[in-house]
Amino acid sequence: MPLYLLAKPSKKKTGTGTKGLHEYMHKNRKRAGKQICYIVEAPQEFDQPGKELDPDAQVWKTYVREADQVDEEMVDGWNKYVSMDVILIFAALFSAISTAFVIESYKSLKQDPADTSSQTLLIISQTLMLIANGSQPSGAAQISALETPTFTASSKDICVNVLWFLSLSLSVAVSLISMLAKEWCMEFMSRRTGPPGAQARRRQQRWDGLLRWRMKEVIMMLPSLIHLSLLLFAIGLSVFLWGVHYGVAVPVVVVTMIAASTYFTCTIVPFFYDFCPYGTVLSRIIKDFISDHRLNRDNSAQDEVTSRALQWMIVTCETPRSVDVALQSLAAADENLPPNELEKINAWAMVKQRLESTDIFKQSEESCGEGALYKRALEAYPILRRAVDQLNYGDKEKTKRLEQLTMGVQSTINGLIHELLSGPRSFDQVITRILERCTIIGPHYLGEAGITSRTSSKYEVDPENLVNEIVERLVQQLKGEVSLDPALYRVLSASFAFLTCCNTARGIAKKSVNRGHTLRLFRGYSIGRNKTAVESLWRLIAESLAPGTLWLWIPADDLTSLKPSTISCHAPMENVLEALWAWLMSTIYSDRSALNRLEMTCLAHGMLYLLANPHLCDLSPDDSNVIEDVLNDALRMGEFTTKIQNKHHAQYIKDISRNIRAINDISAFTPQLLGALTQLRYYSPWDDRYILPTSTVYMFVVNSLGLANDTILLESRRPYHILGSSPIPQFSYQLVQQVLAGDTITHLSKLLTSNELNQQAFAAAQLWVFFNMSLWLKNNLERQEEVAEELEAKLMLLLDQHRQDMDEGLQRFAYRVFEVMLQQRFAPLHEHAHNYLKKIPDRLRGISSCVNLEAEWDVVYPDVAFGSQSLF
Repeated sequence: MPLYLLAKPSKKKTGTGTKGLHEYMHKNRKRAGKQICYIVEAPQEFDQPGKELDPDAQVWKTYVREADQVDEEMVDGWNKYVSMDVILIFAALFSAISTAFVIESYKSLKQDPADTSSQTLLIISQTLMLIANGSQPSGAAQISALETPTFTASSKDICVNVLWFLSLSLSVAVSLISMLAKEWCMEFMSRRTGPPGAQARRRQQRWDGLLRWRMKEVIMMLPSLIHLSLLLFAIGLSVFLWGVHYGVAVPVVVVTMIAASTYFTCTIVPFFYDFCPYGTVLSRIIKDFISDHRLNRDNSAQDEVTSRALQWMIVTCETPRSVDVALQSLAAADENLPPNELEKINAWAMVKQRLESTDIFKQSEESCGEGALYKRALEAYPILRRAVDQLNYGDKEKTKRLEQLTMGVQSTINGLIHELLSGPRSFDQVITRILERCTIIGPHYLGEAGITSRTSSKYEVDPENLVNEIVERLVQQLKGEVSLDPALYRVLSASFAFLTCCNTARGIAKKSVNRGHTLRLFRGYSIGRNKTAVESLWRLIAESLAPGTLWLWIPADDLTSLKPSTISCHAPMENVLEALWAWLMSTIYSDRSALNRLEMTCLAHGMLYLLANPHLCDLSPDDSNVIEDVLNDALRMGEFTTKIQNKHHAQYIKDISRNIRAINDISAFTPQLLGALTQLRYYSPWDDRYILPTSTVYMFVVNSLGLANDTILLESRRPYHILGSSPIPQFSYQLVQQVLAGDTITHLSKLLTSNELNQQAFAAAQLWVFFNMSLWLKNNLERQEEVAEELEAKLMLLLDQHRQDMDEGLQRFAYRVFEVMLQQRFAPLHEHAHNYLKKIPDRLRGISSCVNLEAEWDVVYPDVAFGSQSLF
C-alpha cells in the first residue's frame, strides 16, 4: 500500500509544494518532537462509464484483494483451529501406540502354542507311566488322549480387540483424510492469476462449490474422529481384563471400506462438477489428460455468479472502500444481472444512502465521480427488474424517474420484509400473505396505471383491500390488542404509506377513505401512548406515522396554474416517493441527510392540511393534539428546517379563513383551528415565524379570547402567540365590517374589568387597536382619542407593574402595541419596553408593523391570489 504523508501545501500558487512541506516539518519539529506518518489508502480510481463490470474493472480488483484476504484467513484458520498438521502427527504417533497394544492383544484371539506343547507332554507322560506299570494302553484310550480340546476366545478378548483395532483403523483413516484436506485447501487457493474479472468469477465458482459441498464441515469433522479413536482406545483399555473374542476383522473392514469409498468418491466427483472443492492427486492427473483445462479469461457475463459475487463483497467486506466499490459497480449493471440476491441485503437502499451523503454537485465536473456512479446505479435498477416484473422499464423517457423512485422504494421495503421473514420469529399465514402482497405494490402500480407497458398477466394485489388489512394490523398493534413488534410495524407503516400514495395517484381511492385510514392510525397511536409511556418507542412510532400523510401532497402540489410546461405531470408523485424513500433511509440507517435535502412542505403538508381542515375528518381537540404531537416529534423536534413554501403557507391560511365562514358551529373546531395557526407559525416561510392572517382569521383569534369561557382554551394562550407573530391591522372595510357585525367591542370592554391579568392586558391592547382604526372614520374624534388615551394609560400601568406575571405571548403582543402608541405620540420608549422589544423582528415593530391586511397579502404572497375578497 502506498504511503501518503498528509502535510500543508506551499503558500505559493506556482510552487511545487516542496517548500511548503519543508516549512511545515521544520515548524512542527520542536513542537511535536517525532513526526507521525499515517498509512492511508490511495485515492479511489474510477472506471470508464459503462465498463464498471468489465474484466479489468475496479470492482473485480477489489474483489480479488478482499477474497484473497478472506480465503487465506479461512484456510489458515483450518490449519490452526482444525490443526490438520497436528492431526497428521498425532494420528501417526497414536497409530504406533495402538499397534503396540494390538500386537499383544490379538494373541488372545488364537490358541497359545505353549498350551499345545503342554498337552502333548502330558500325554507322553501318561503313556510312559502305563508302560512302566506293565500295562498296555487300549486303542480307545490312545485316541482319547490324542484328541486336543477346541480353543475358544473369551468375550472380553474380542471386545478389547474390536475397540483397539477400530481405534487403530480410525487413526489411520484420519491421517488419510487429513492429507486429502490439505490438498483440497491447496486446490482452493491455487491458480489465482489472470485478469481480475476472470479471477473473481473462478474464485466465486469455487466458493459456491465449497459451500454446496460443505467442505468446512468435513474438515471440522477430523478432530472428532481423533476424539472418537481416543475414546475407543480408552474403552478397550478398560475392558482389557475381561477376555478375548473372535470376529475383529469385520468392523476393521467396514472402517477401511468407508475410508476407501471416501477416497474413491473424491477422485470421481471432480469429473462431474468442475468446481467441486474435493479432489485427489489422481483425479487432477486424469483431468489433465482427458480435458482442456485452460481458463476462460473472457467470461465476464452478468449472471447469477456475478450477482452473488457482489452480494458477497457487500456482506463480507469490512473495508468501507470495498463496499463502496461493489455498490458503485452497479452503475454498469444490465438486465441480465439477477437482482434478487442484492435486494435481500437492501443494496439499492445502501446506494441511495451513499448518494445522499455525497455532494453530487461537487462531482458533476467529473463524470466518473462517486455521486454520478451511485446515480447511474439507481437508474439501472428498474432495468434489472424487467425480466422479474415482466414490465418494460425505461421505454418512456418521461417516466424513467418515476419508475426509478417507485422501484427504489419497493426495493427498500422488500429488503425490510426479507429481513423480517428470515428472522427467528414466525408469522401466521395472514401476515405472511400481506407481506408478500406488499412486495409487489410498485410493479402493480406502474403496470395498472399504464405508466409502464407490461408483458405478462396482472399482479394479484387488490390494493384497496390490502390497505384495509394493513390498517387493521397497525391499529391492533398501536392499541395494544396484540404485542407491538417494532420491526413488523415499521414494514407495515412503510407499506401503508407507499400503497396510499399509489392508490391516490391512480385515483382508485376516495380522499375520505384515505383520511379515515390515516385518522384511525392517529387515534390508535393516542390510545397506545396513554397505555404505555415508553417515550423513545412512541417517538419512533410517531416518525413512522408521518409518512402515512404523504398521499395528501399528490393533489395539493398543483395550487397554481403557472407551472412551467417542462415539469412532468408525474412530478407530485415523484416528490412524494422521494420523500418516502428519504424517510425510509432515516428509519433504516438513522441517516437524515436525505430528509435534510428535501422540501419541508412535502413532508409536513399532510398533517398541516388535516389541522387546517378539521371538519373534513371531524377532528376532535384530542385528535388535533395527537397530530400536532406527531408533527413535532417527526419534524419540528428534529434537525430540519421548518420553512415551507410560500404558496402553501398562504393556502393553509386561506383554508382556515374559508372554514371559519363555512363551519356552522365554529366553537366546536376553535381549538383545532388555533392549533393549525400555531403550527403555521413554526412552519412559516420566514425565520421570524411571521404569519399574515386574513380579516376573518384575525377576528376569529380575537374572539377566541374575548368570547370563550373555556378555561382550557384560555390556559393554552395560543391566540396570544398568534397575534404576537402577526402584523397589527390598519383600517380596512372588510375588517371594520366584521368588528361591527359582532359584539366583540362589548366583550372586550367587559374583560377590562376582569380579575384575570392577561385578559385585562389583552383587552386594553386590542381595544386600542380597534379604536386606533376608528380614527380613520372621522366620527367623534375627540371621544375616540380620549378612549384611546385611557386604554394607553391602562396598558402602560399593567406593563409597568405586572409584566412579570403576564403570559409570554401576551407580553410580545402588548409591548408591540405599546410601542405603536408611543411612536404615534412621538414619546420615548420606556427602558423595560426597549429591552424586551430588542428580540422582536423589525417588521413586527412600531408603526411599520401596522398594515392593511388585504393590501399586505399581495406584498407577502405576490404569486398567490386570494380569490373573492368577500372571503377575506
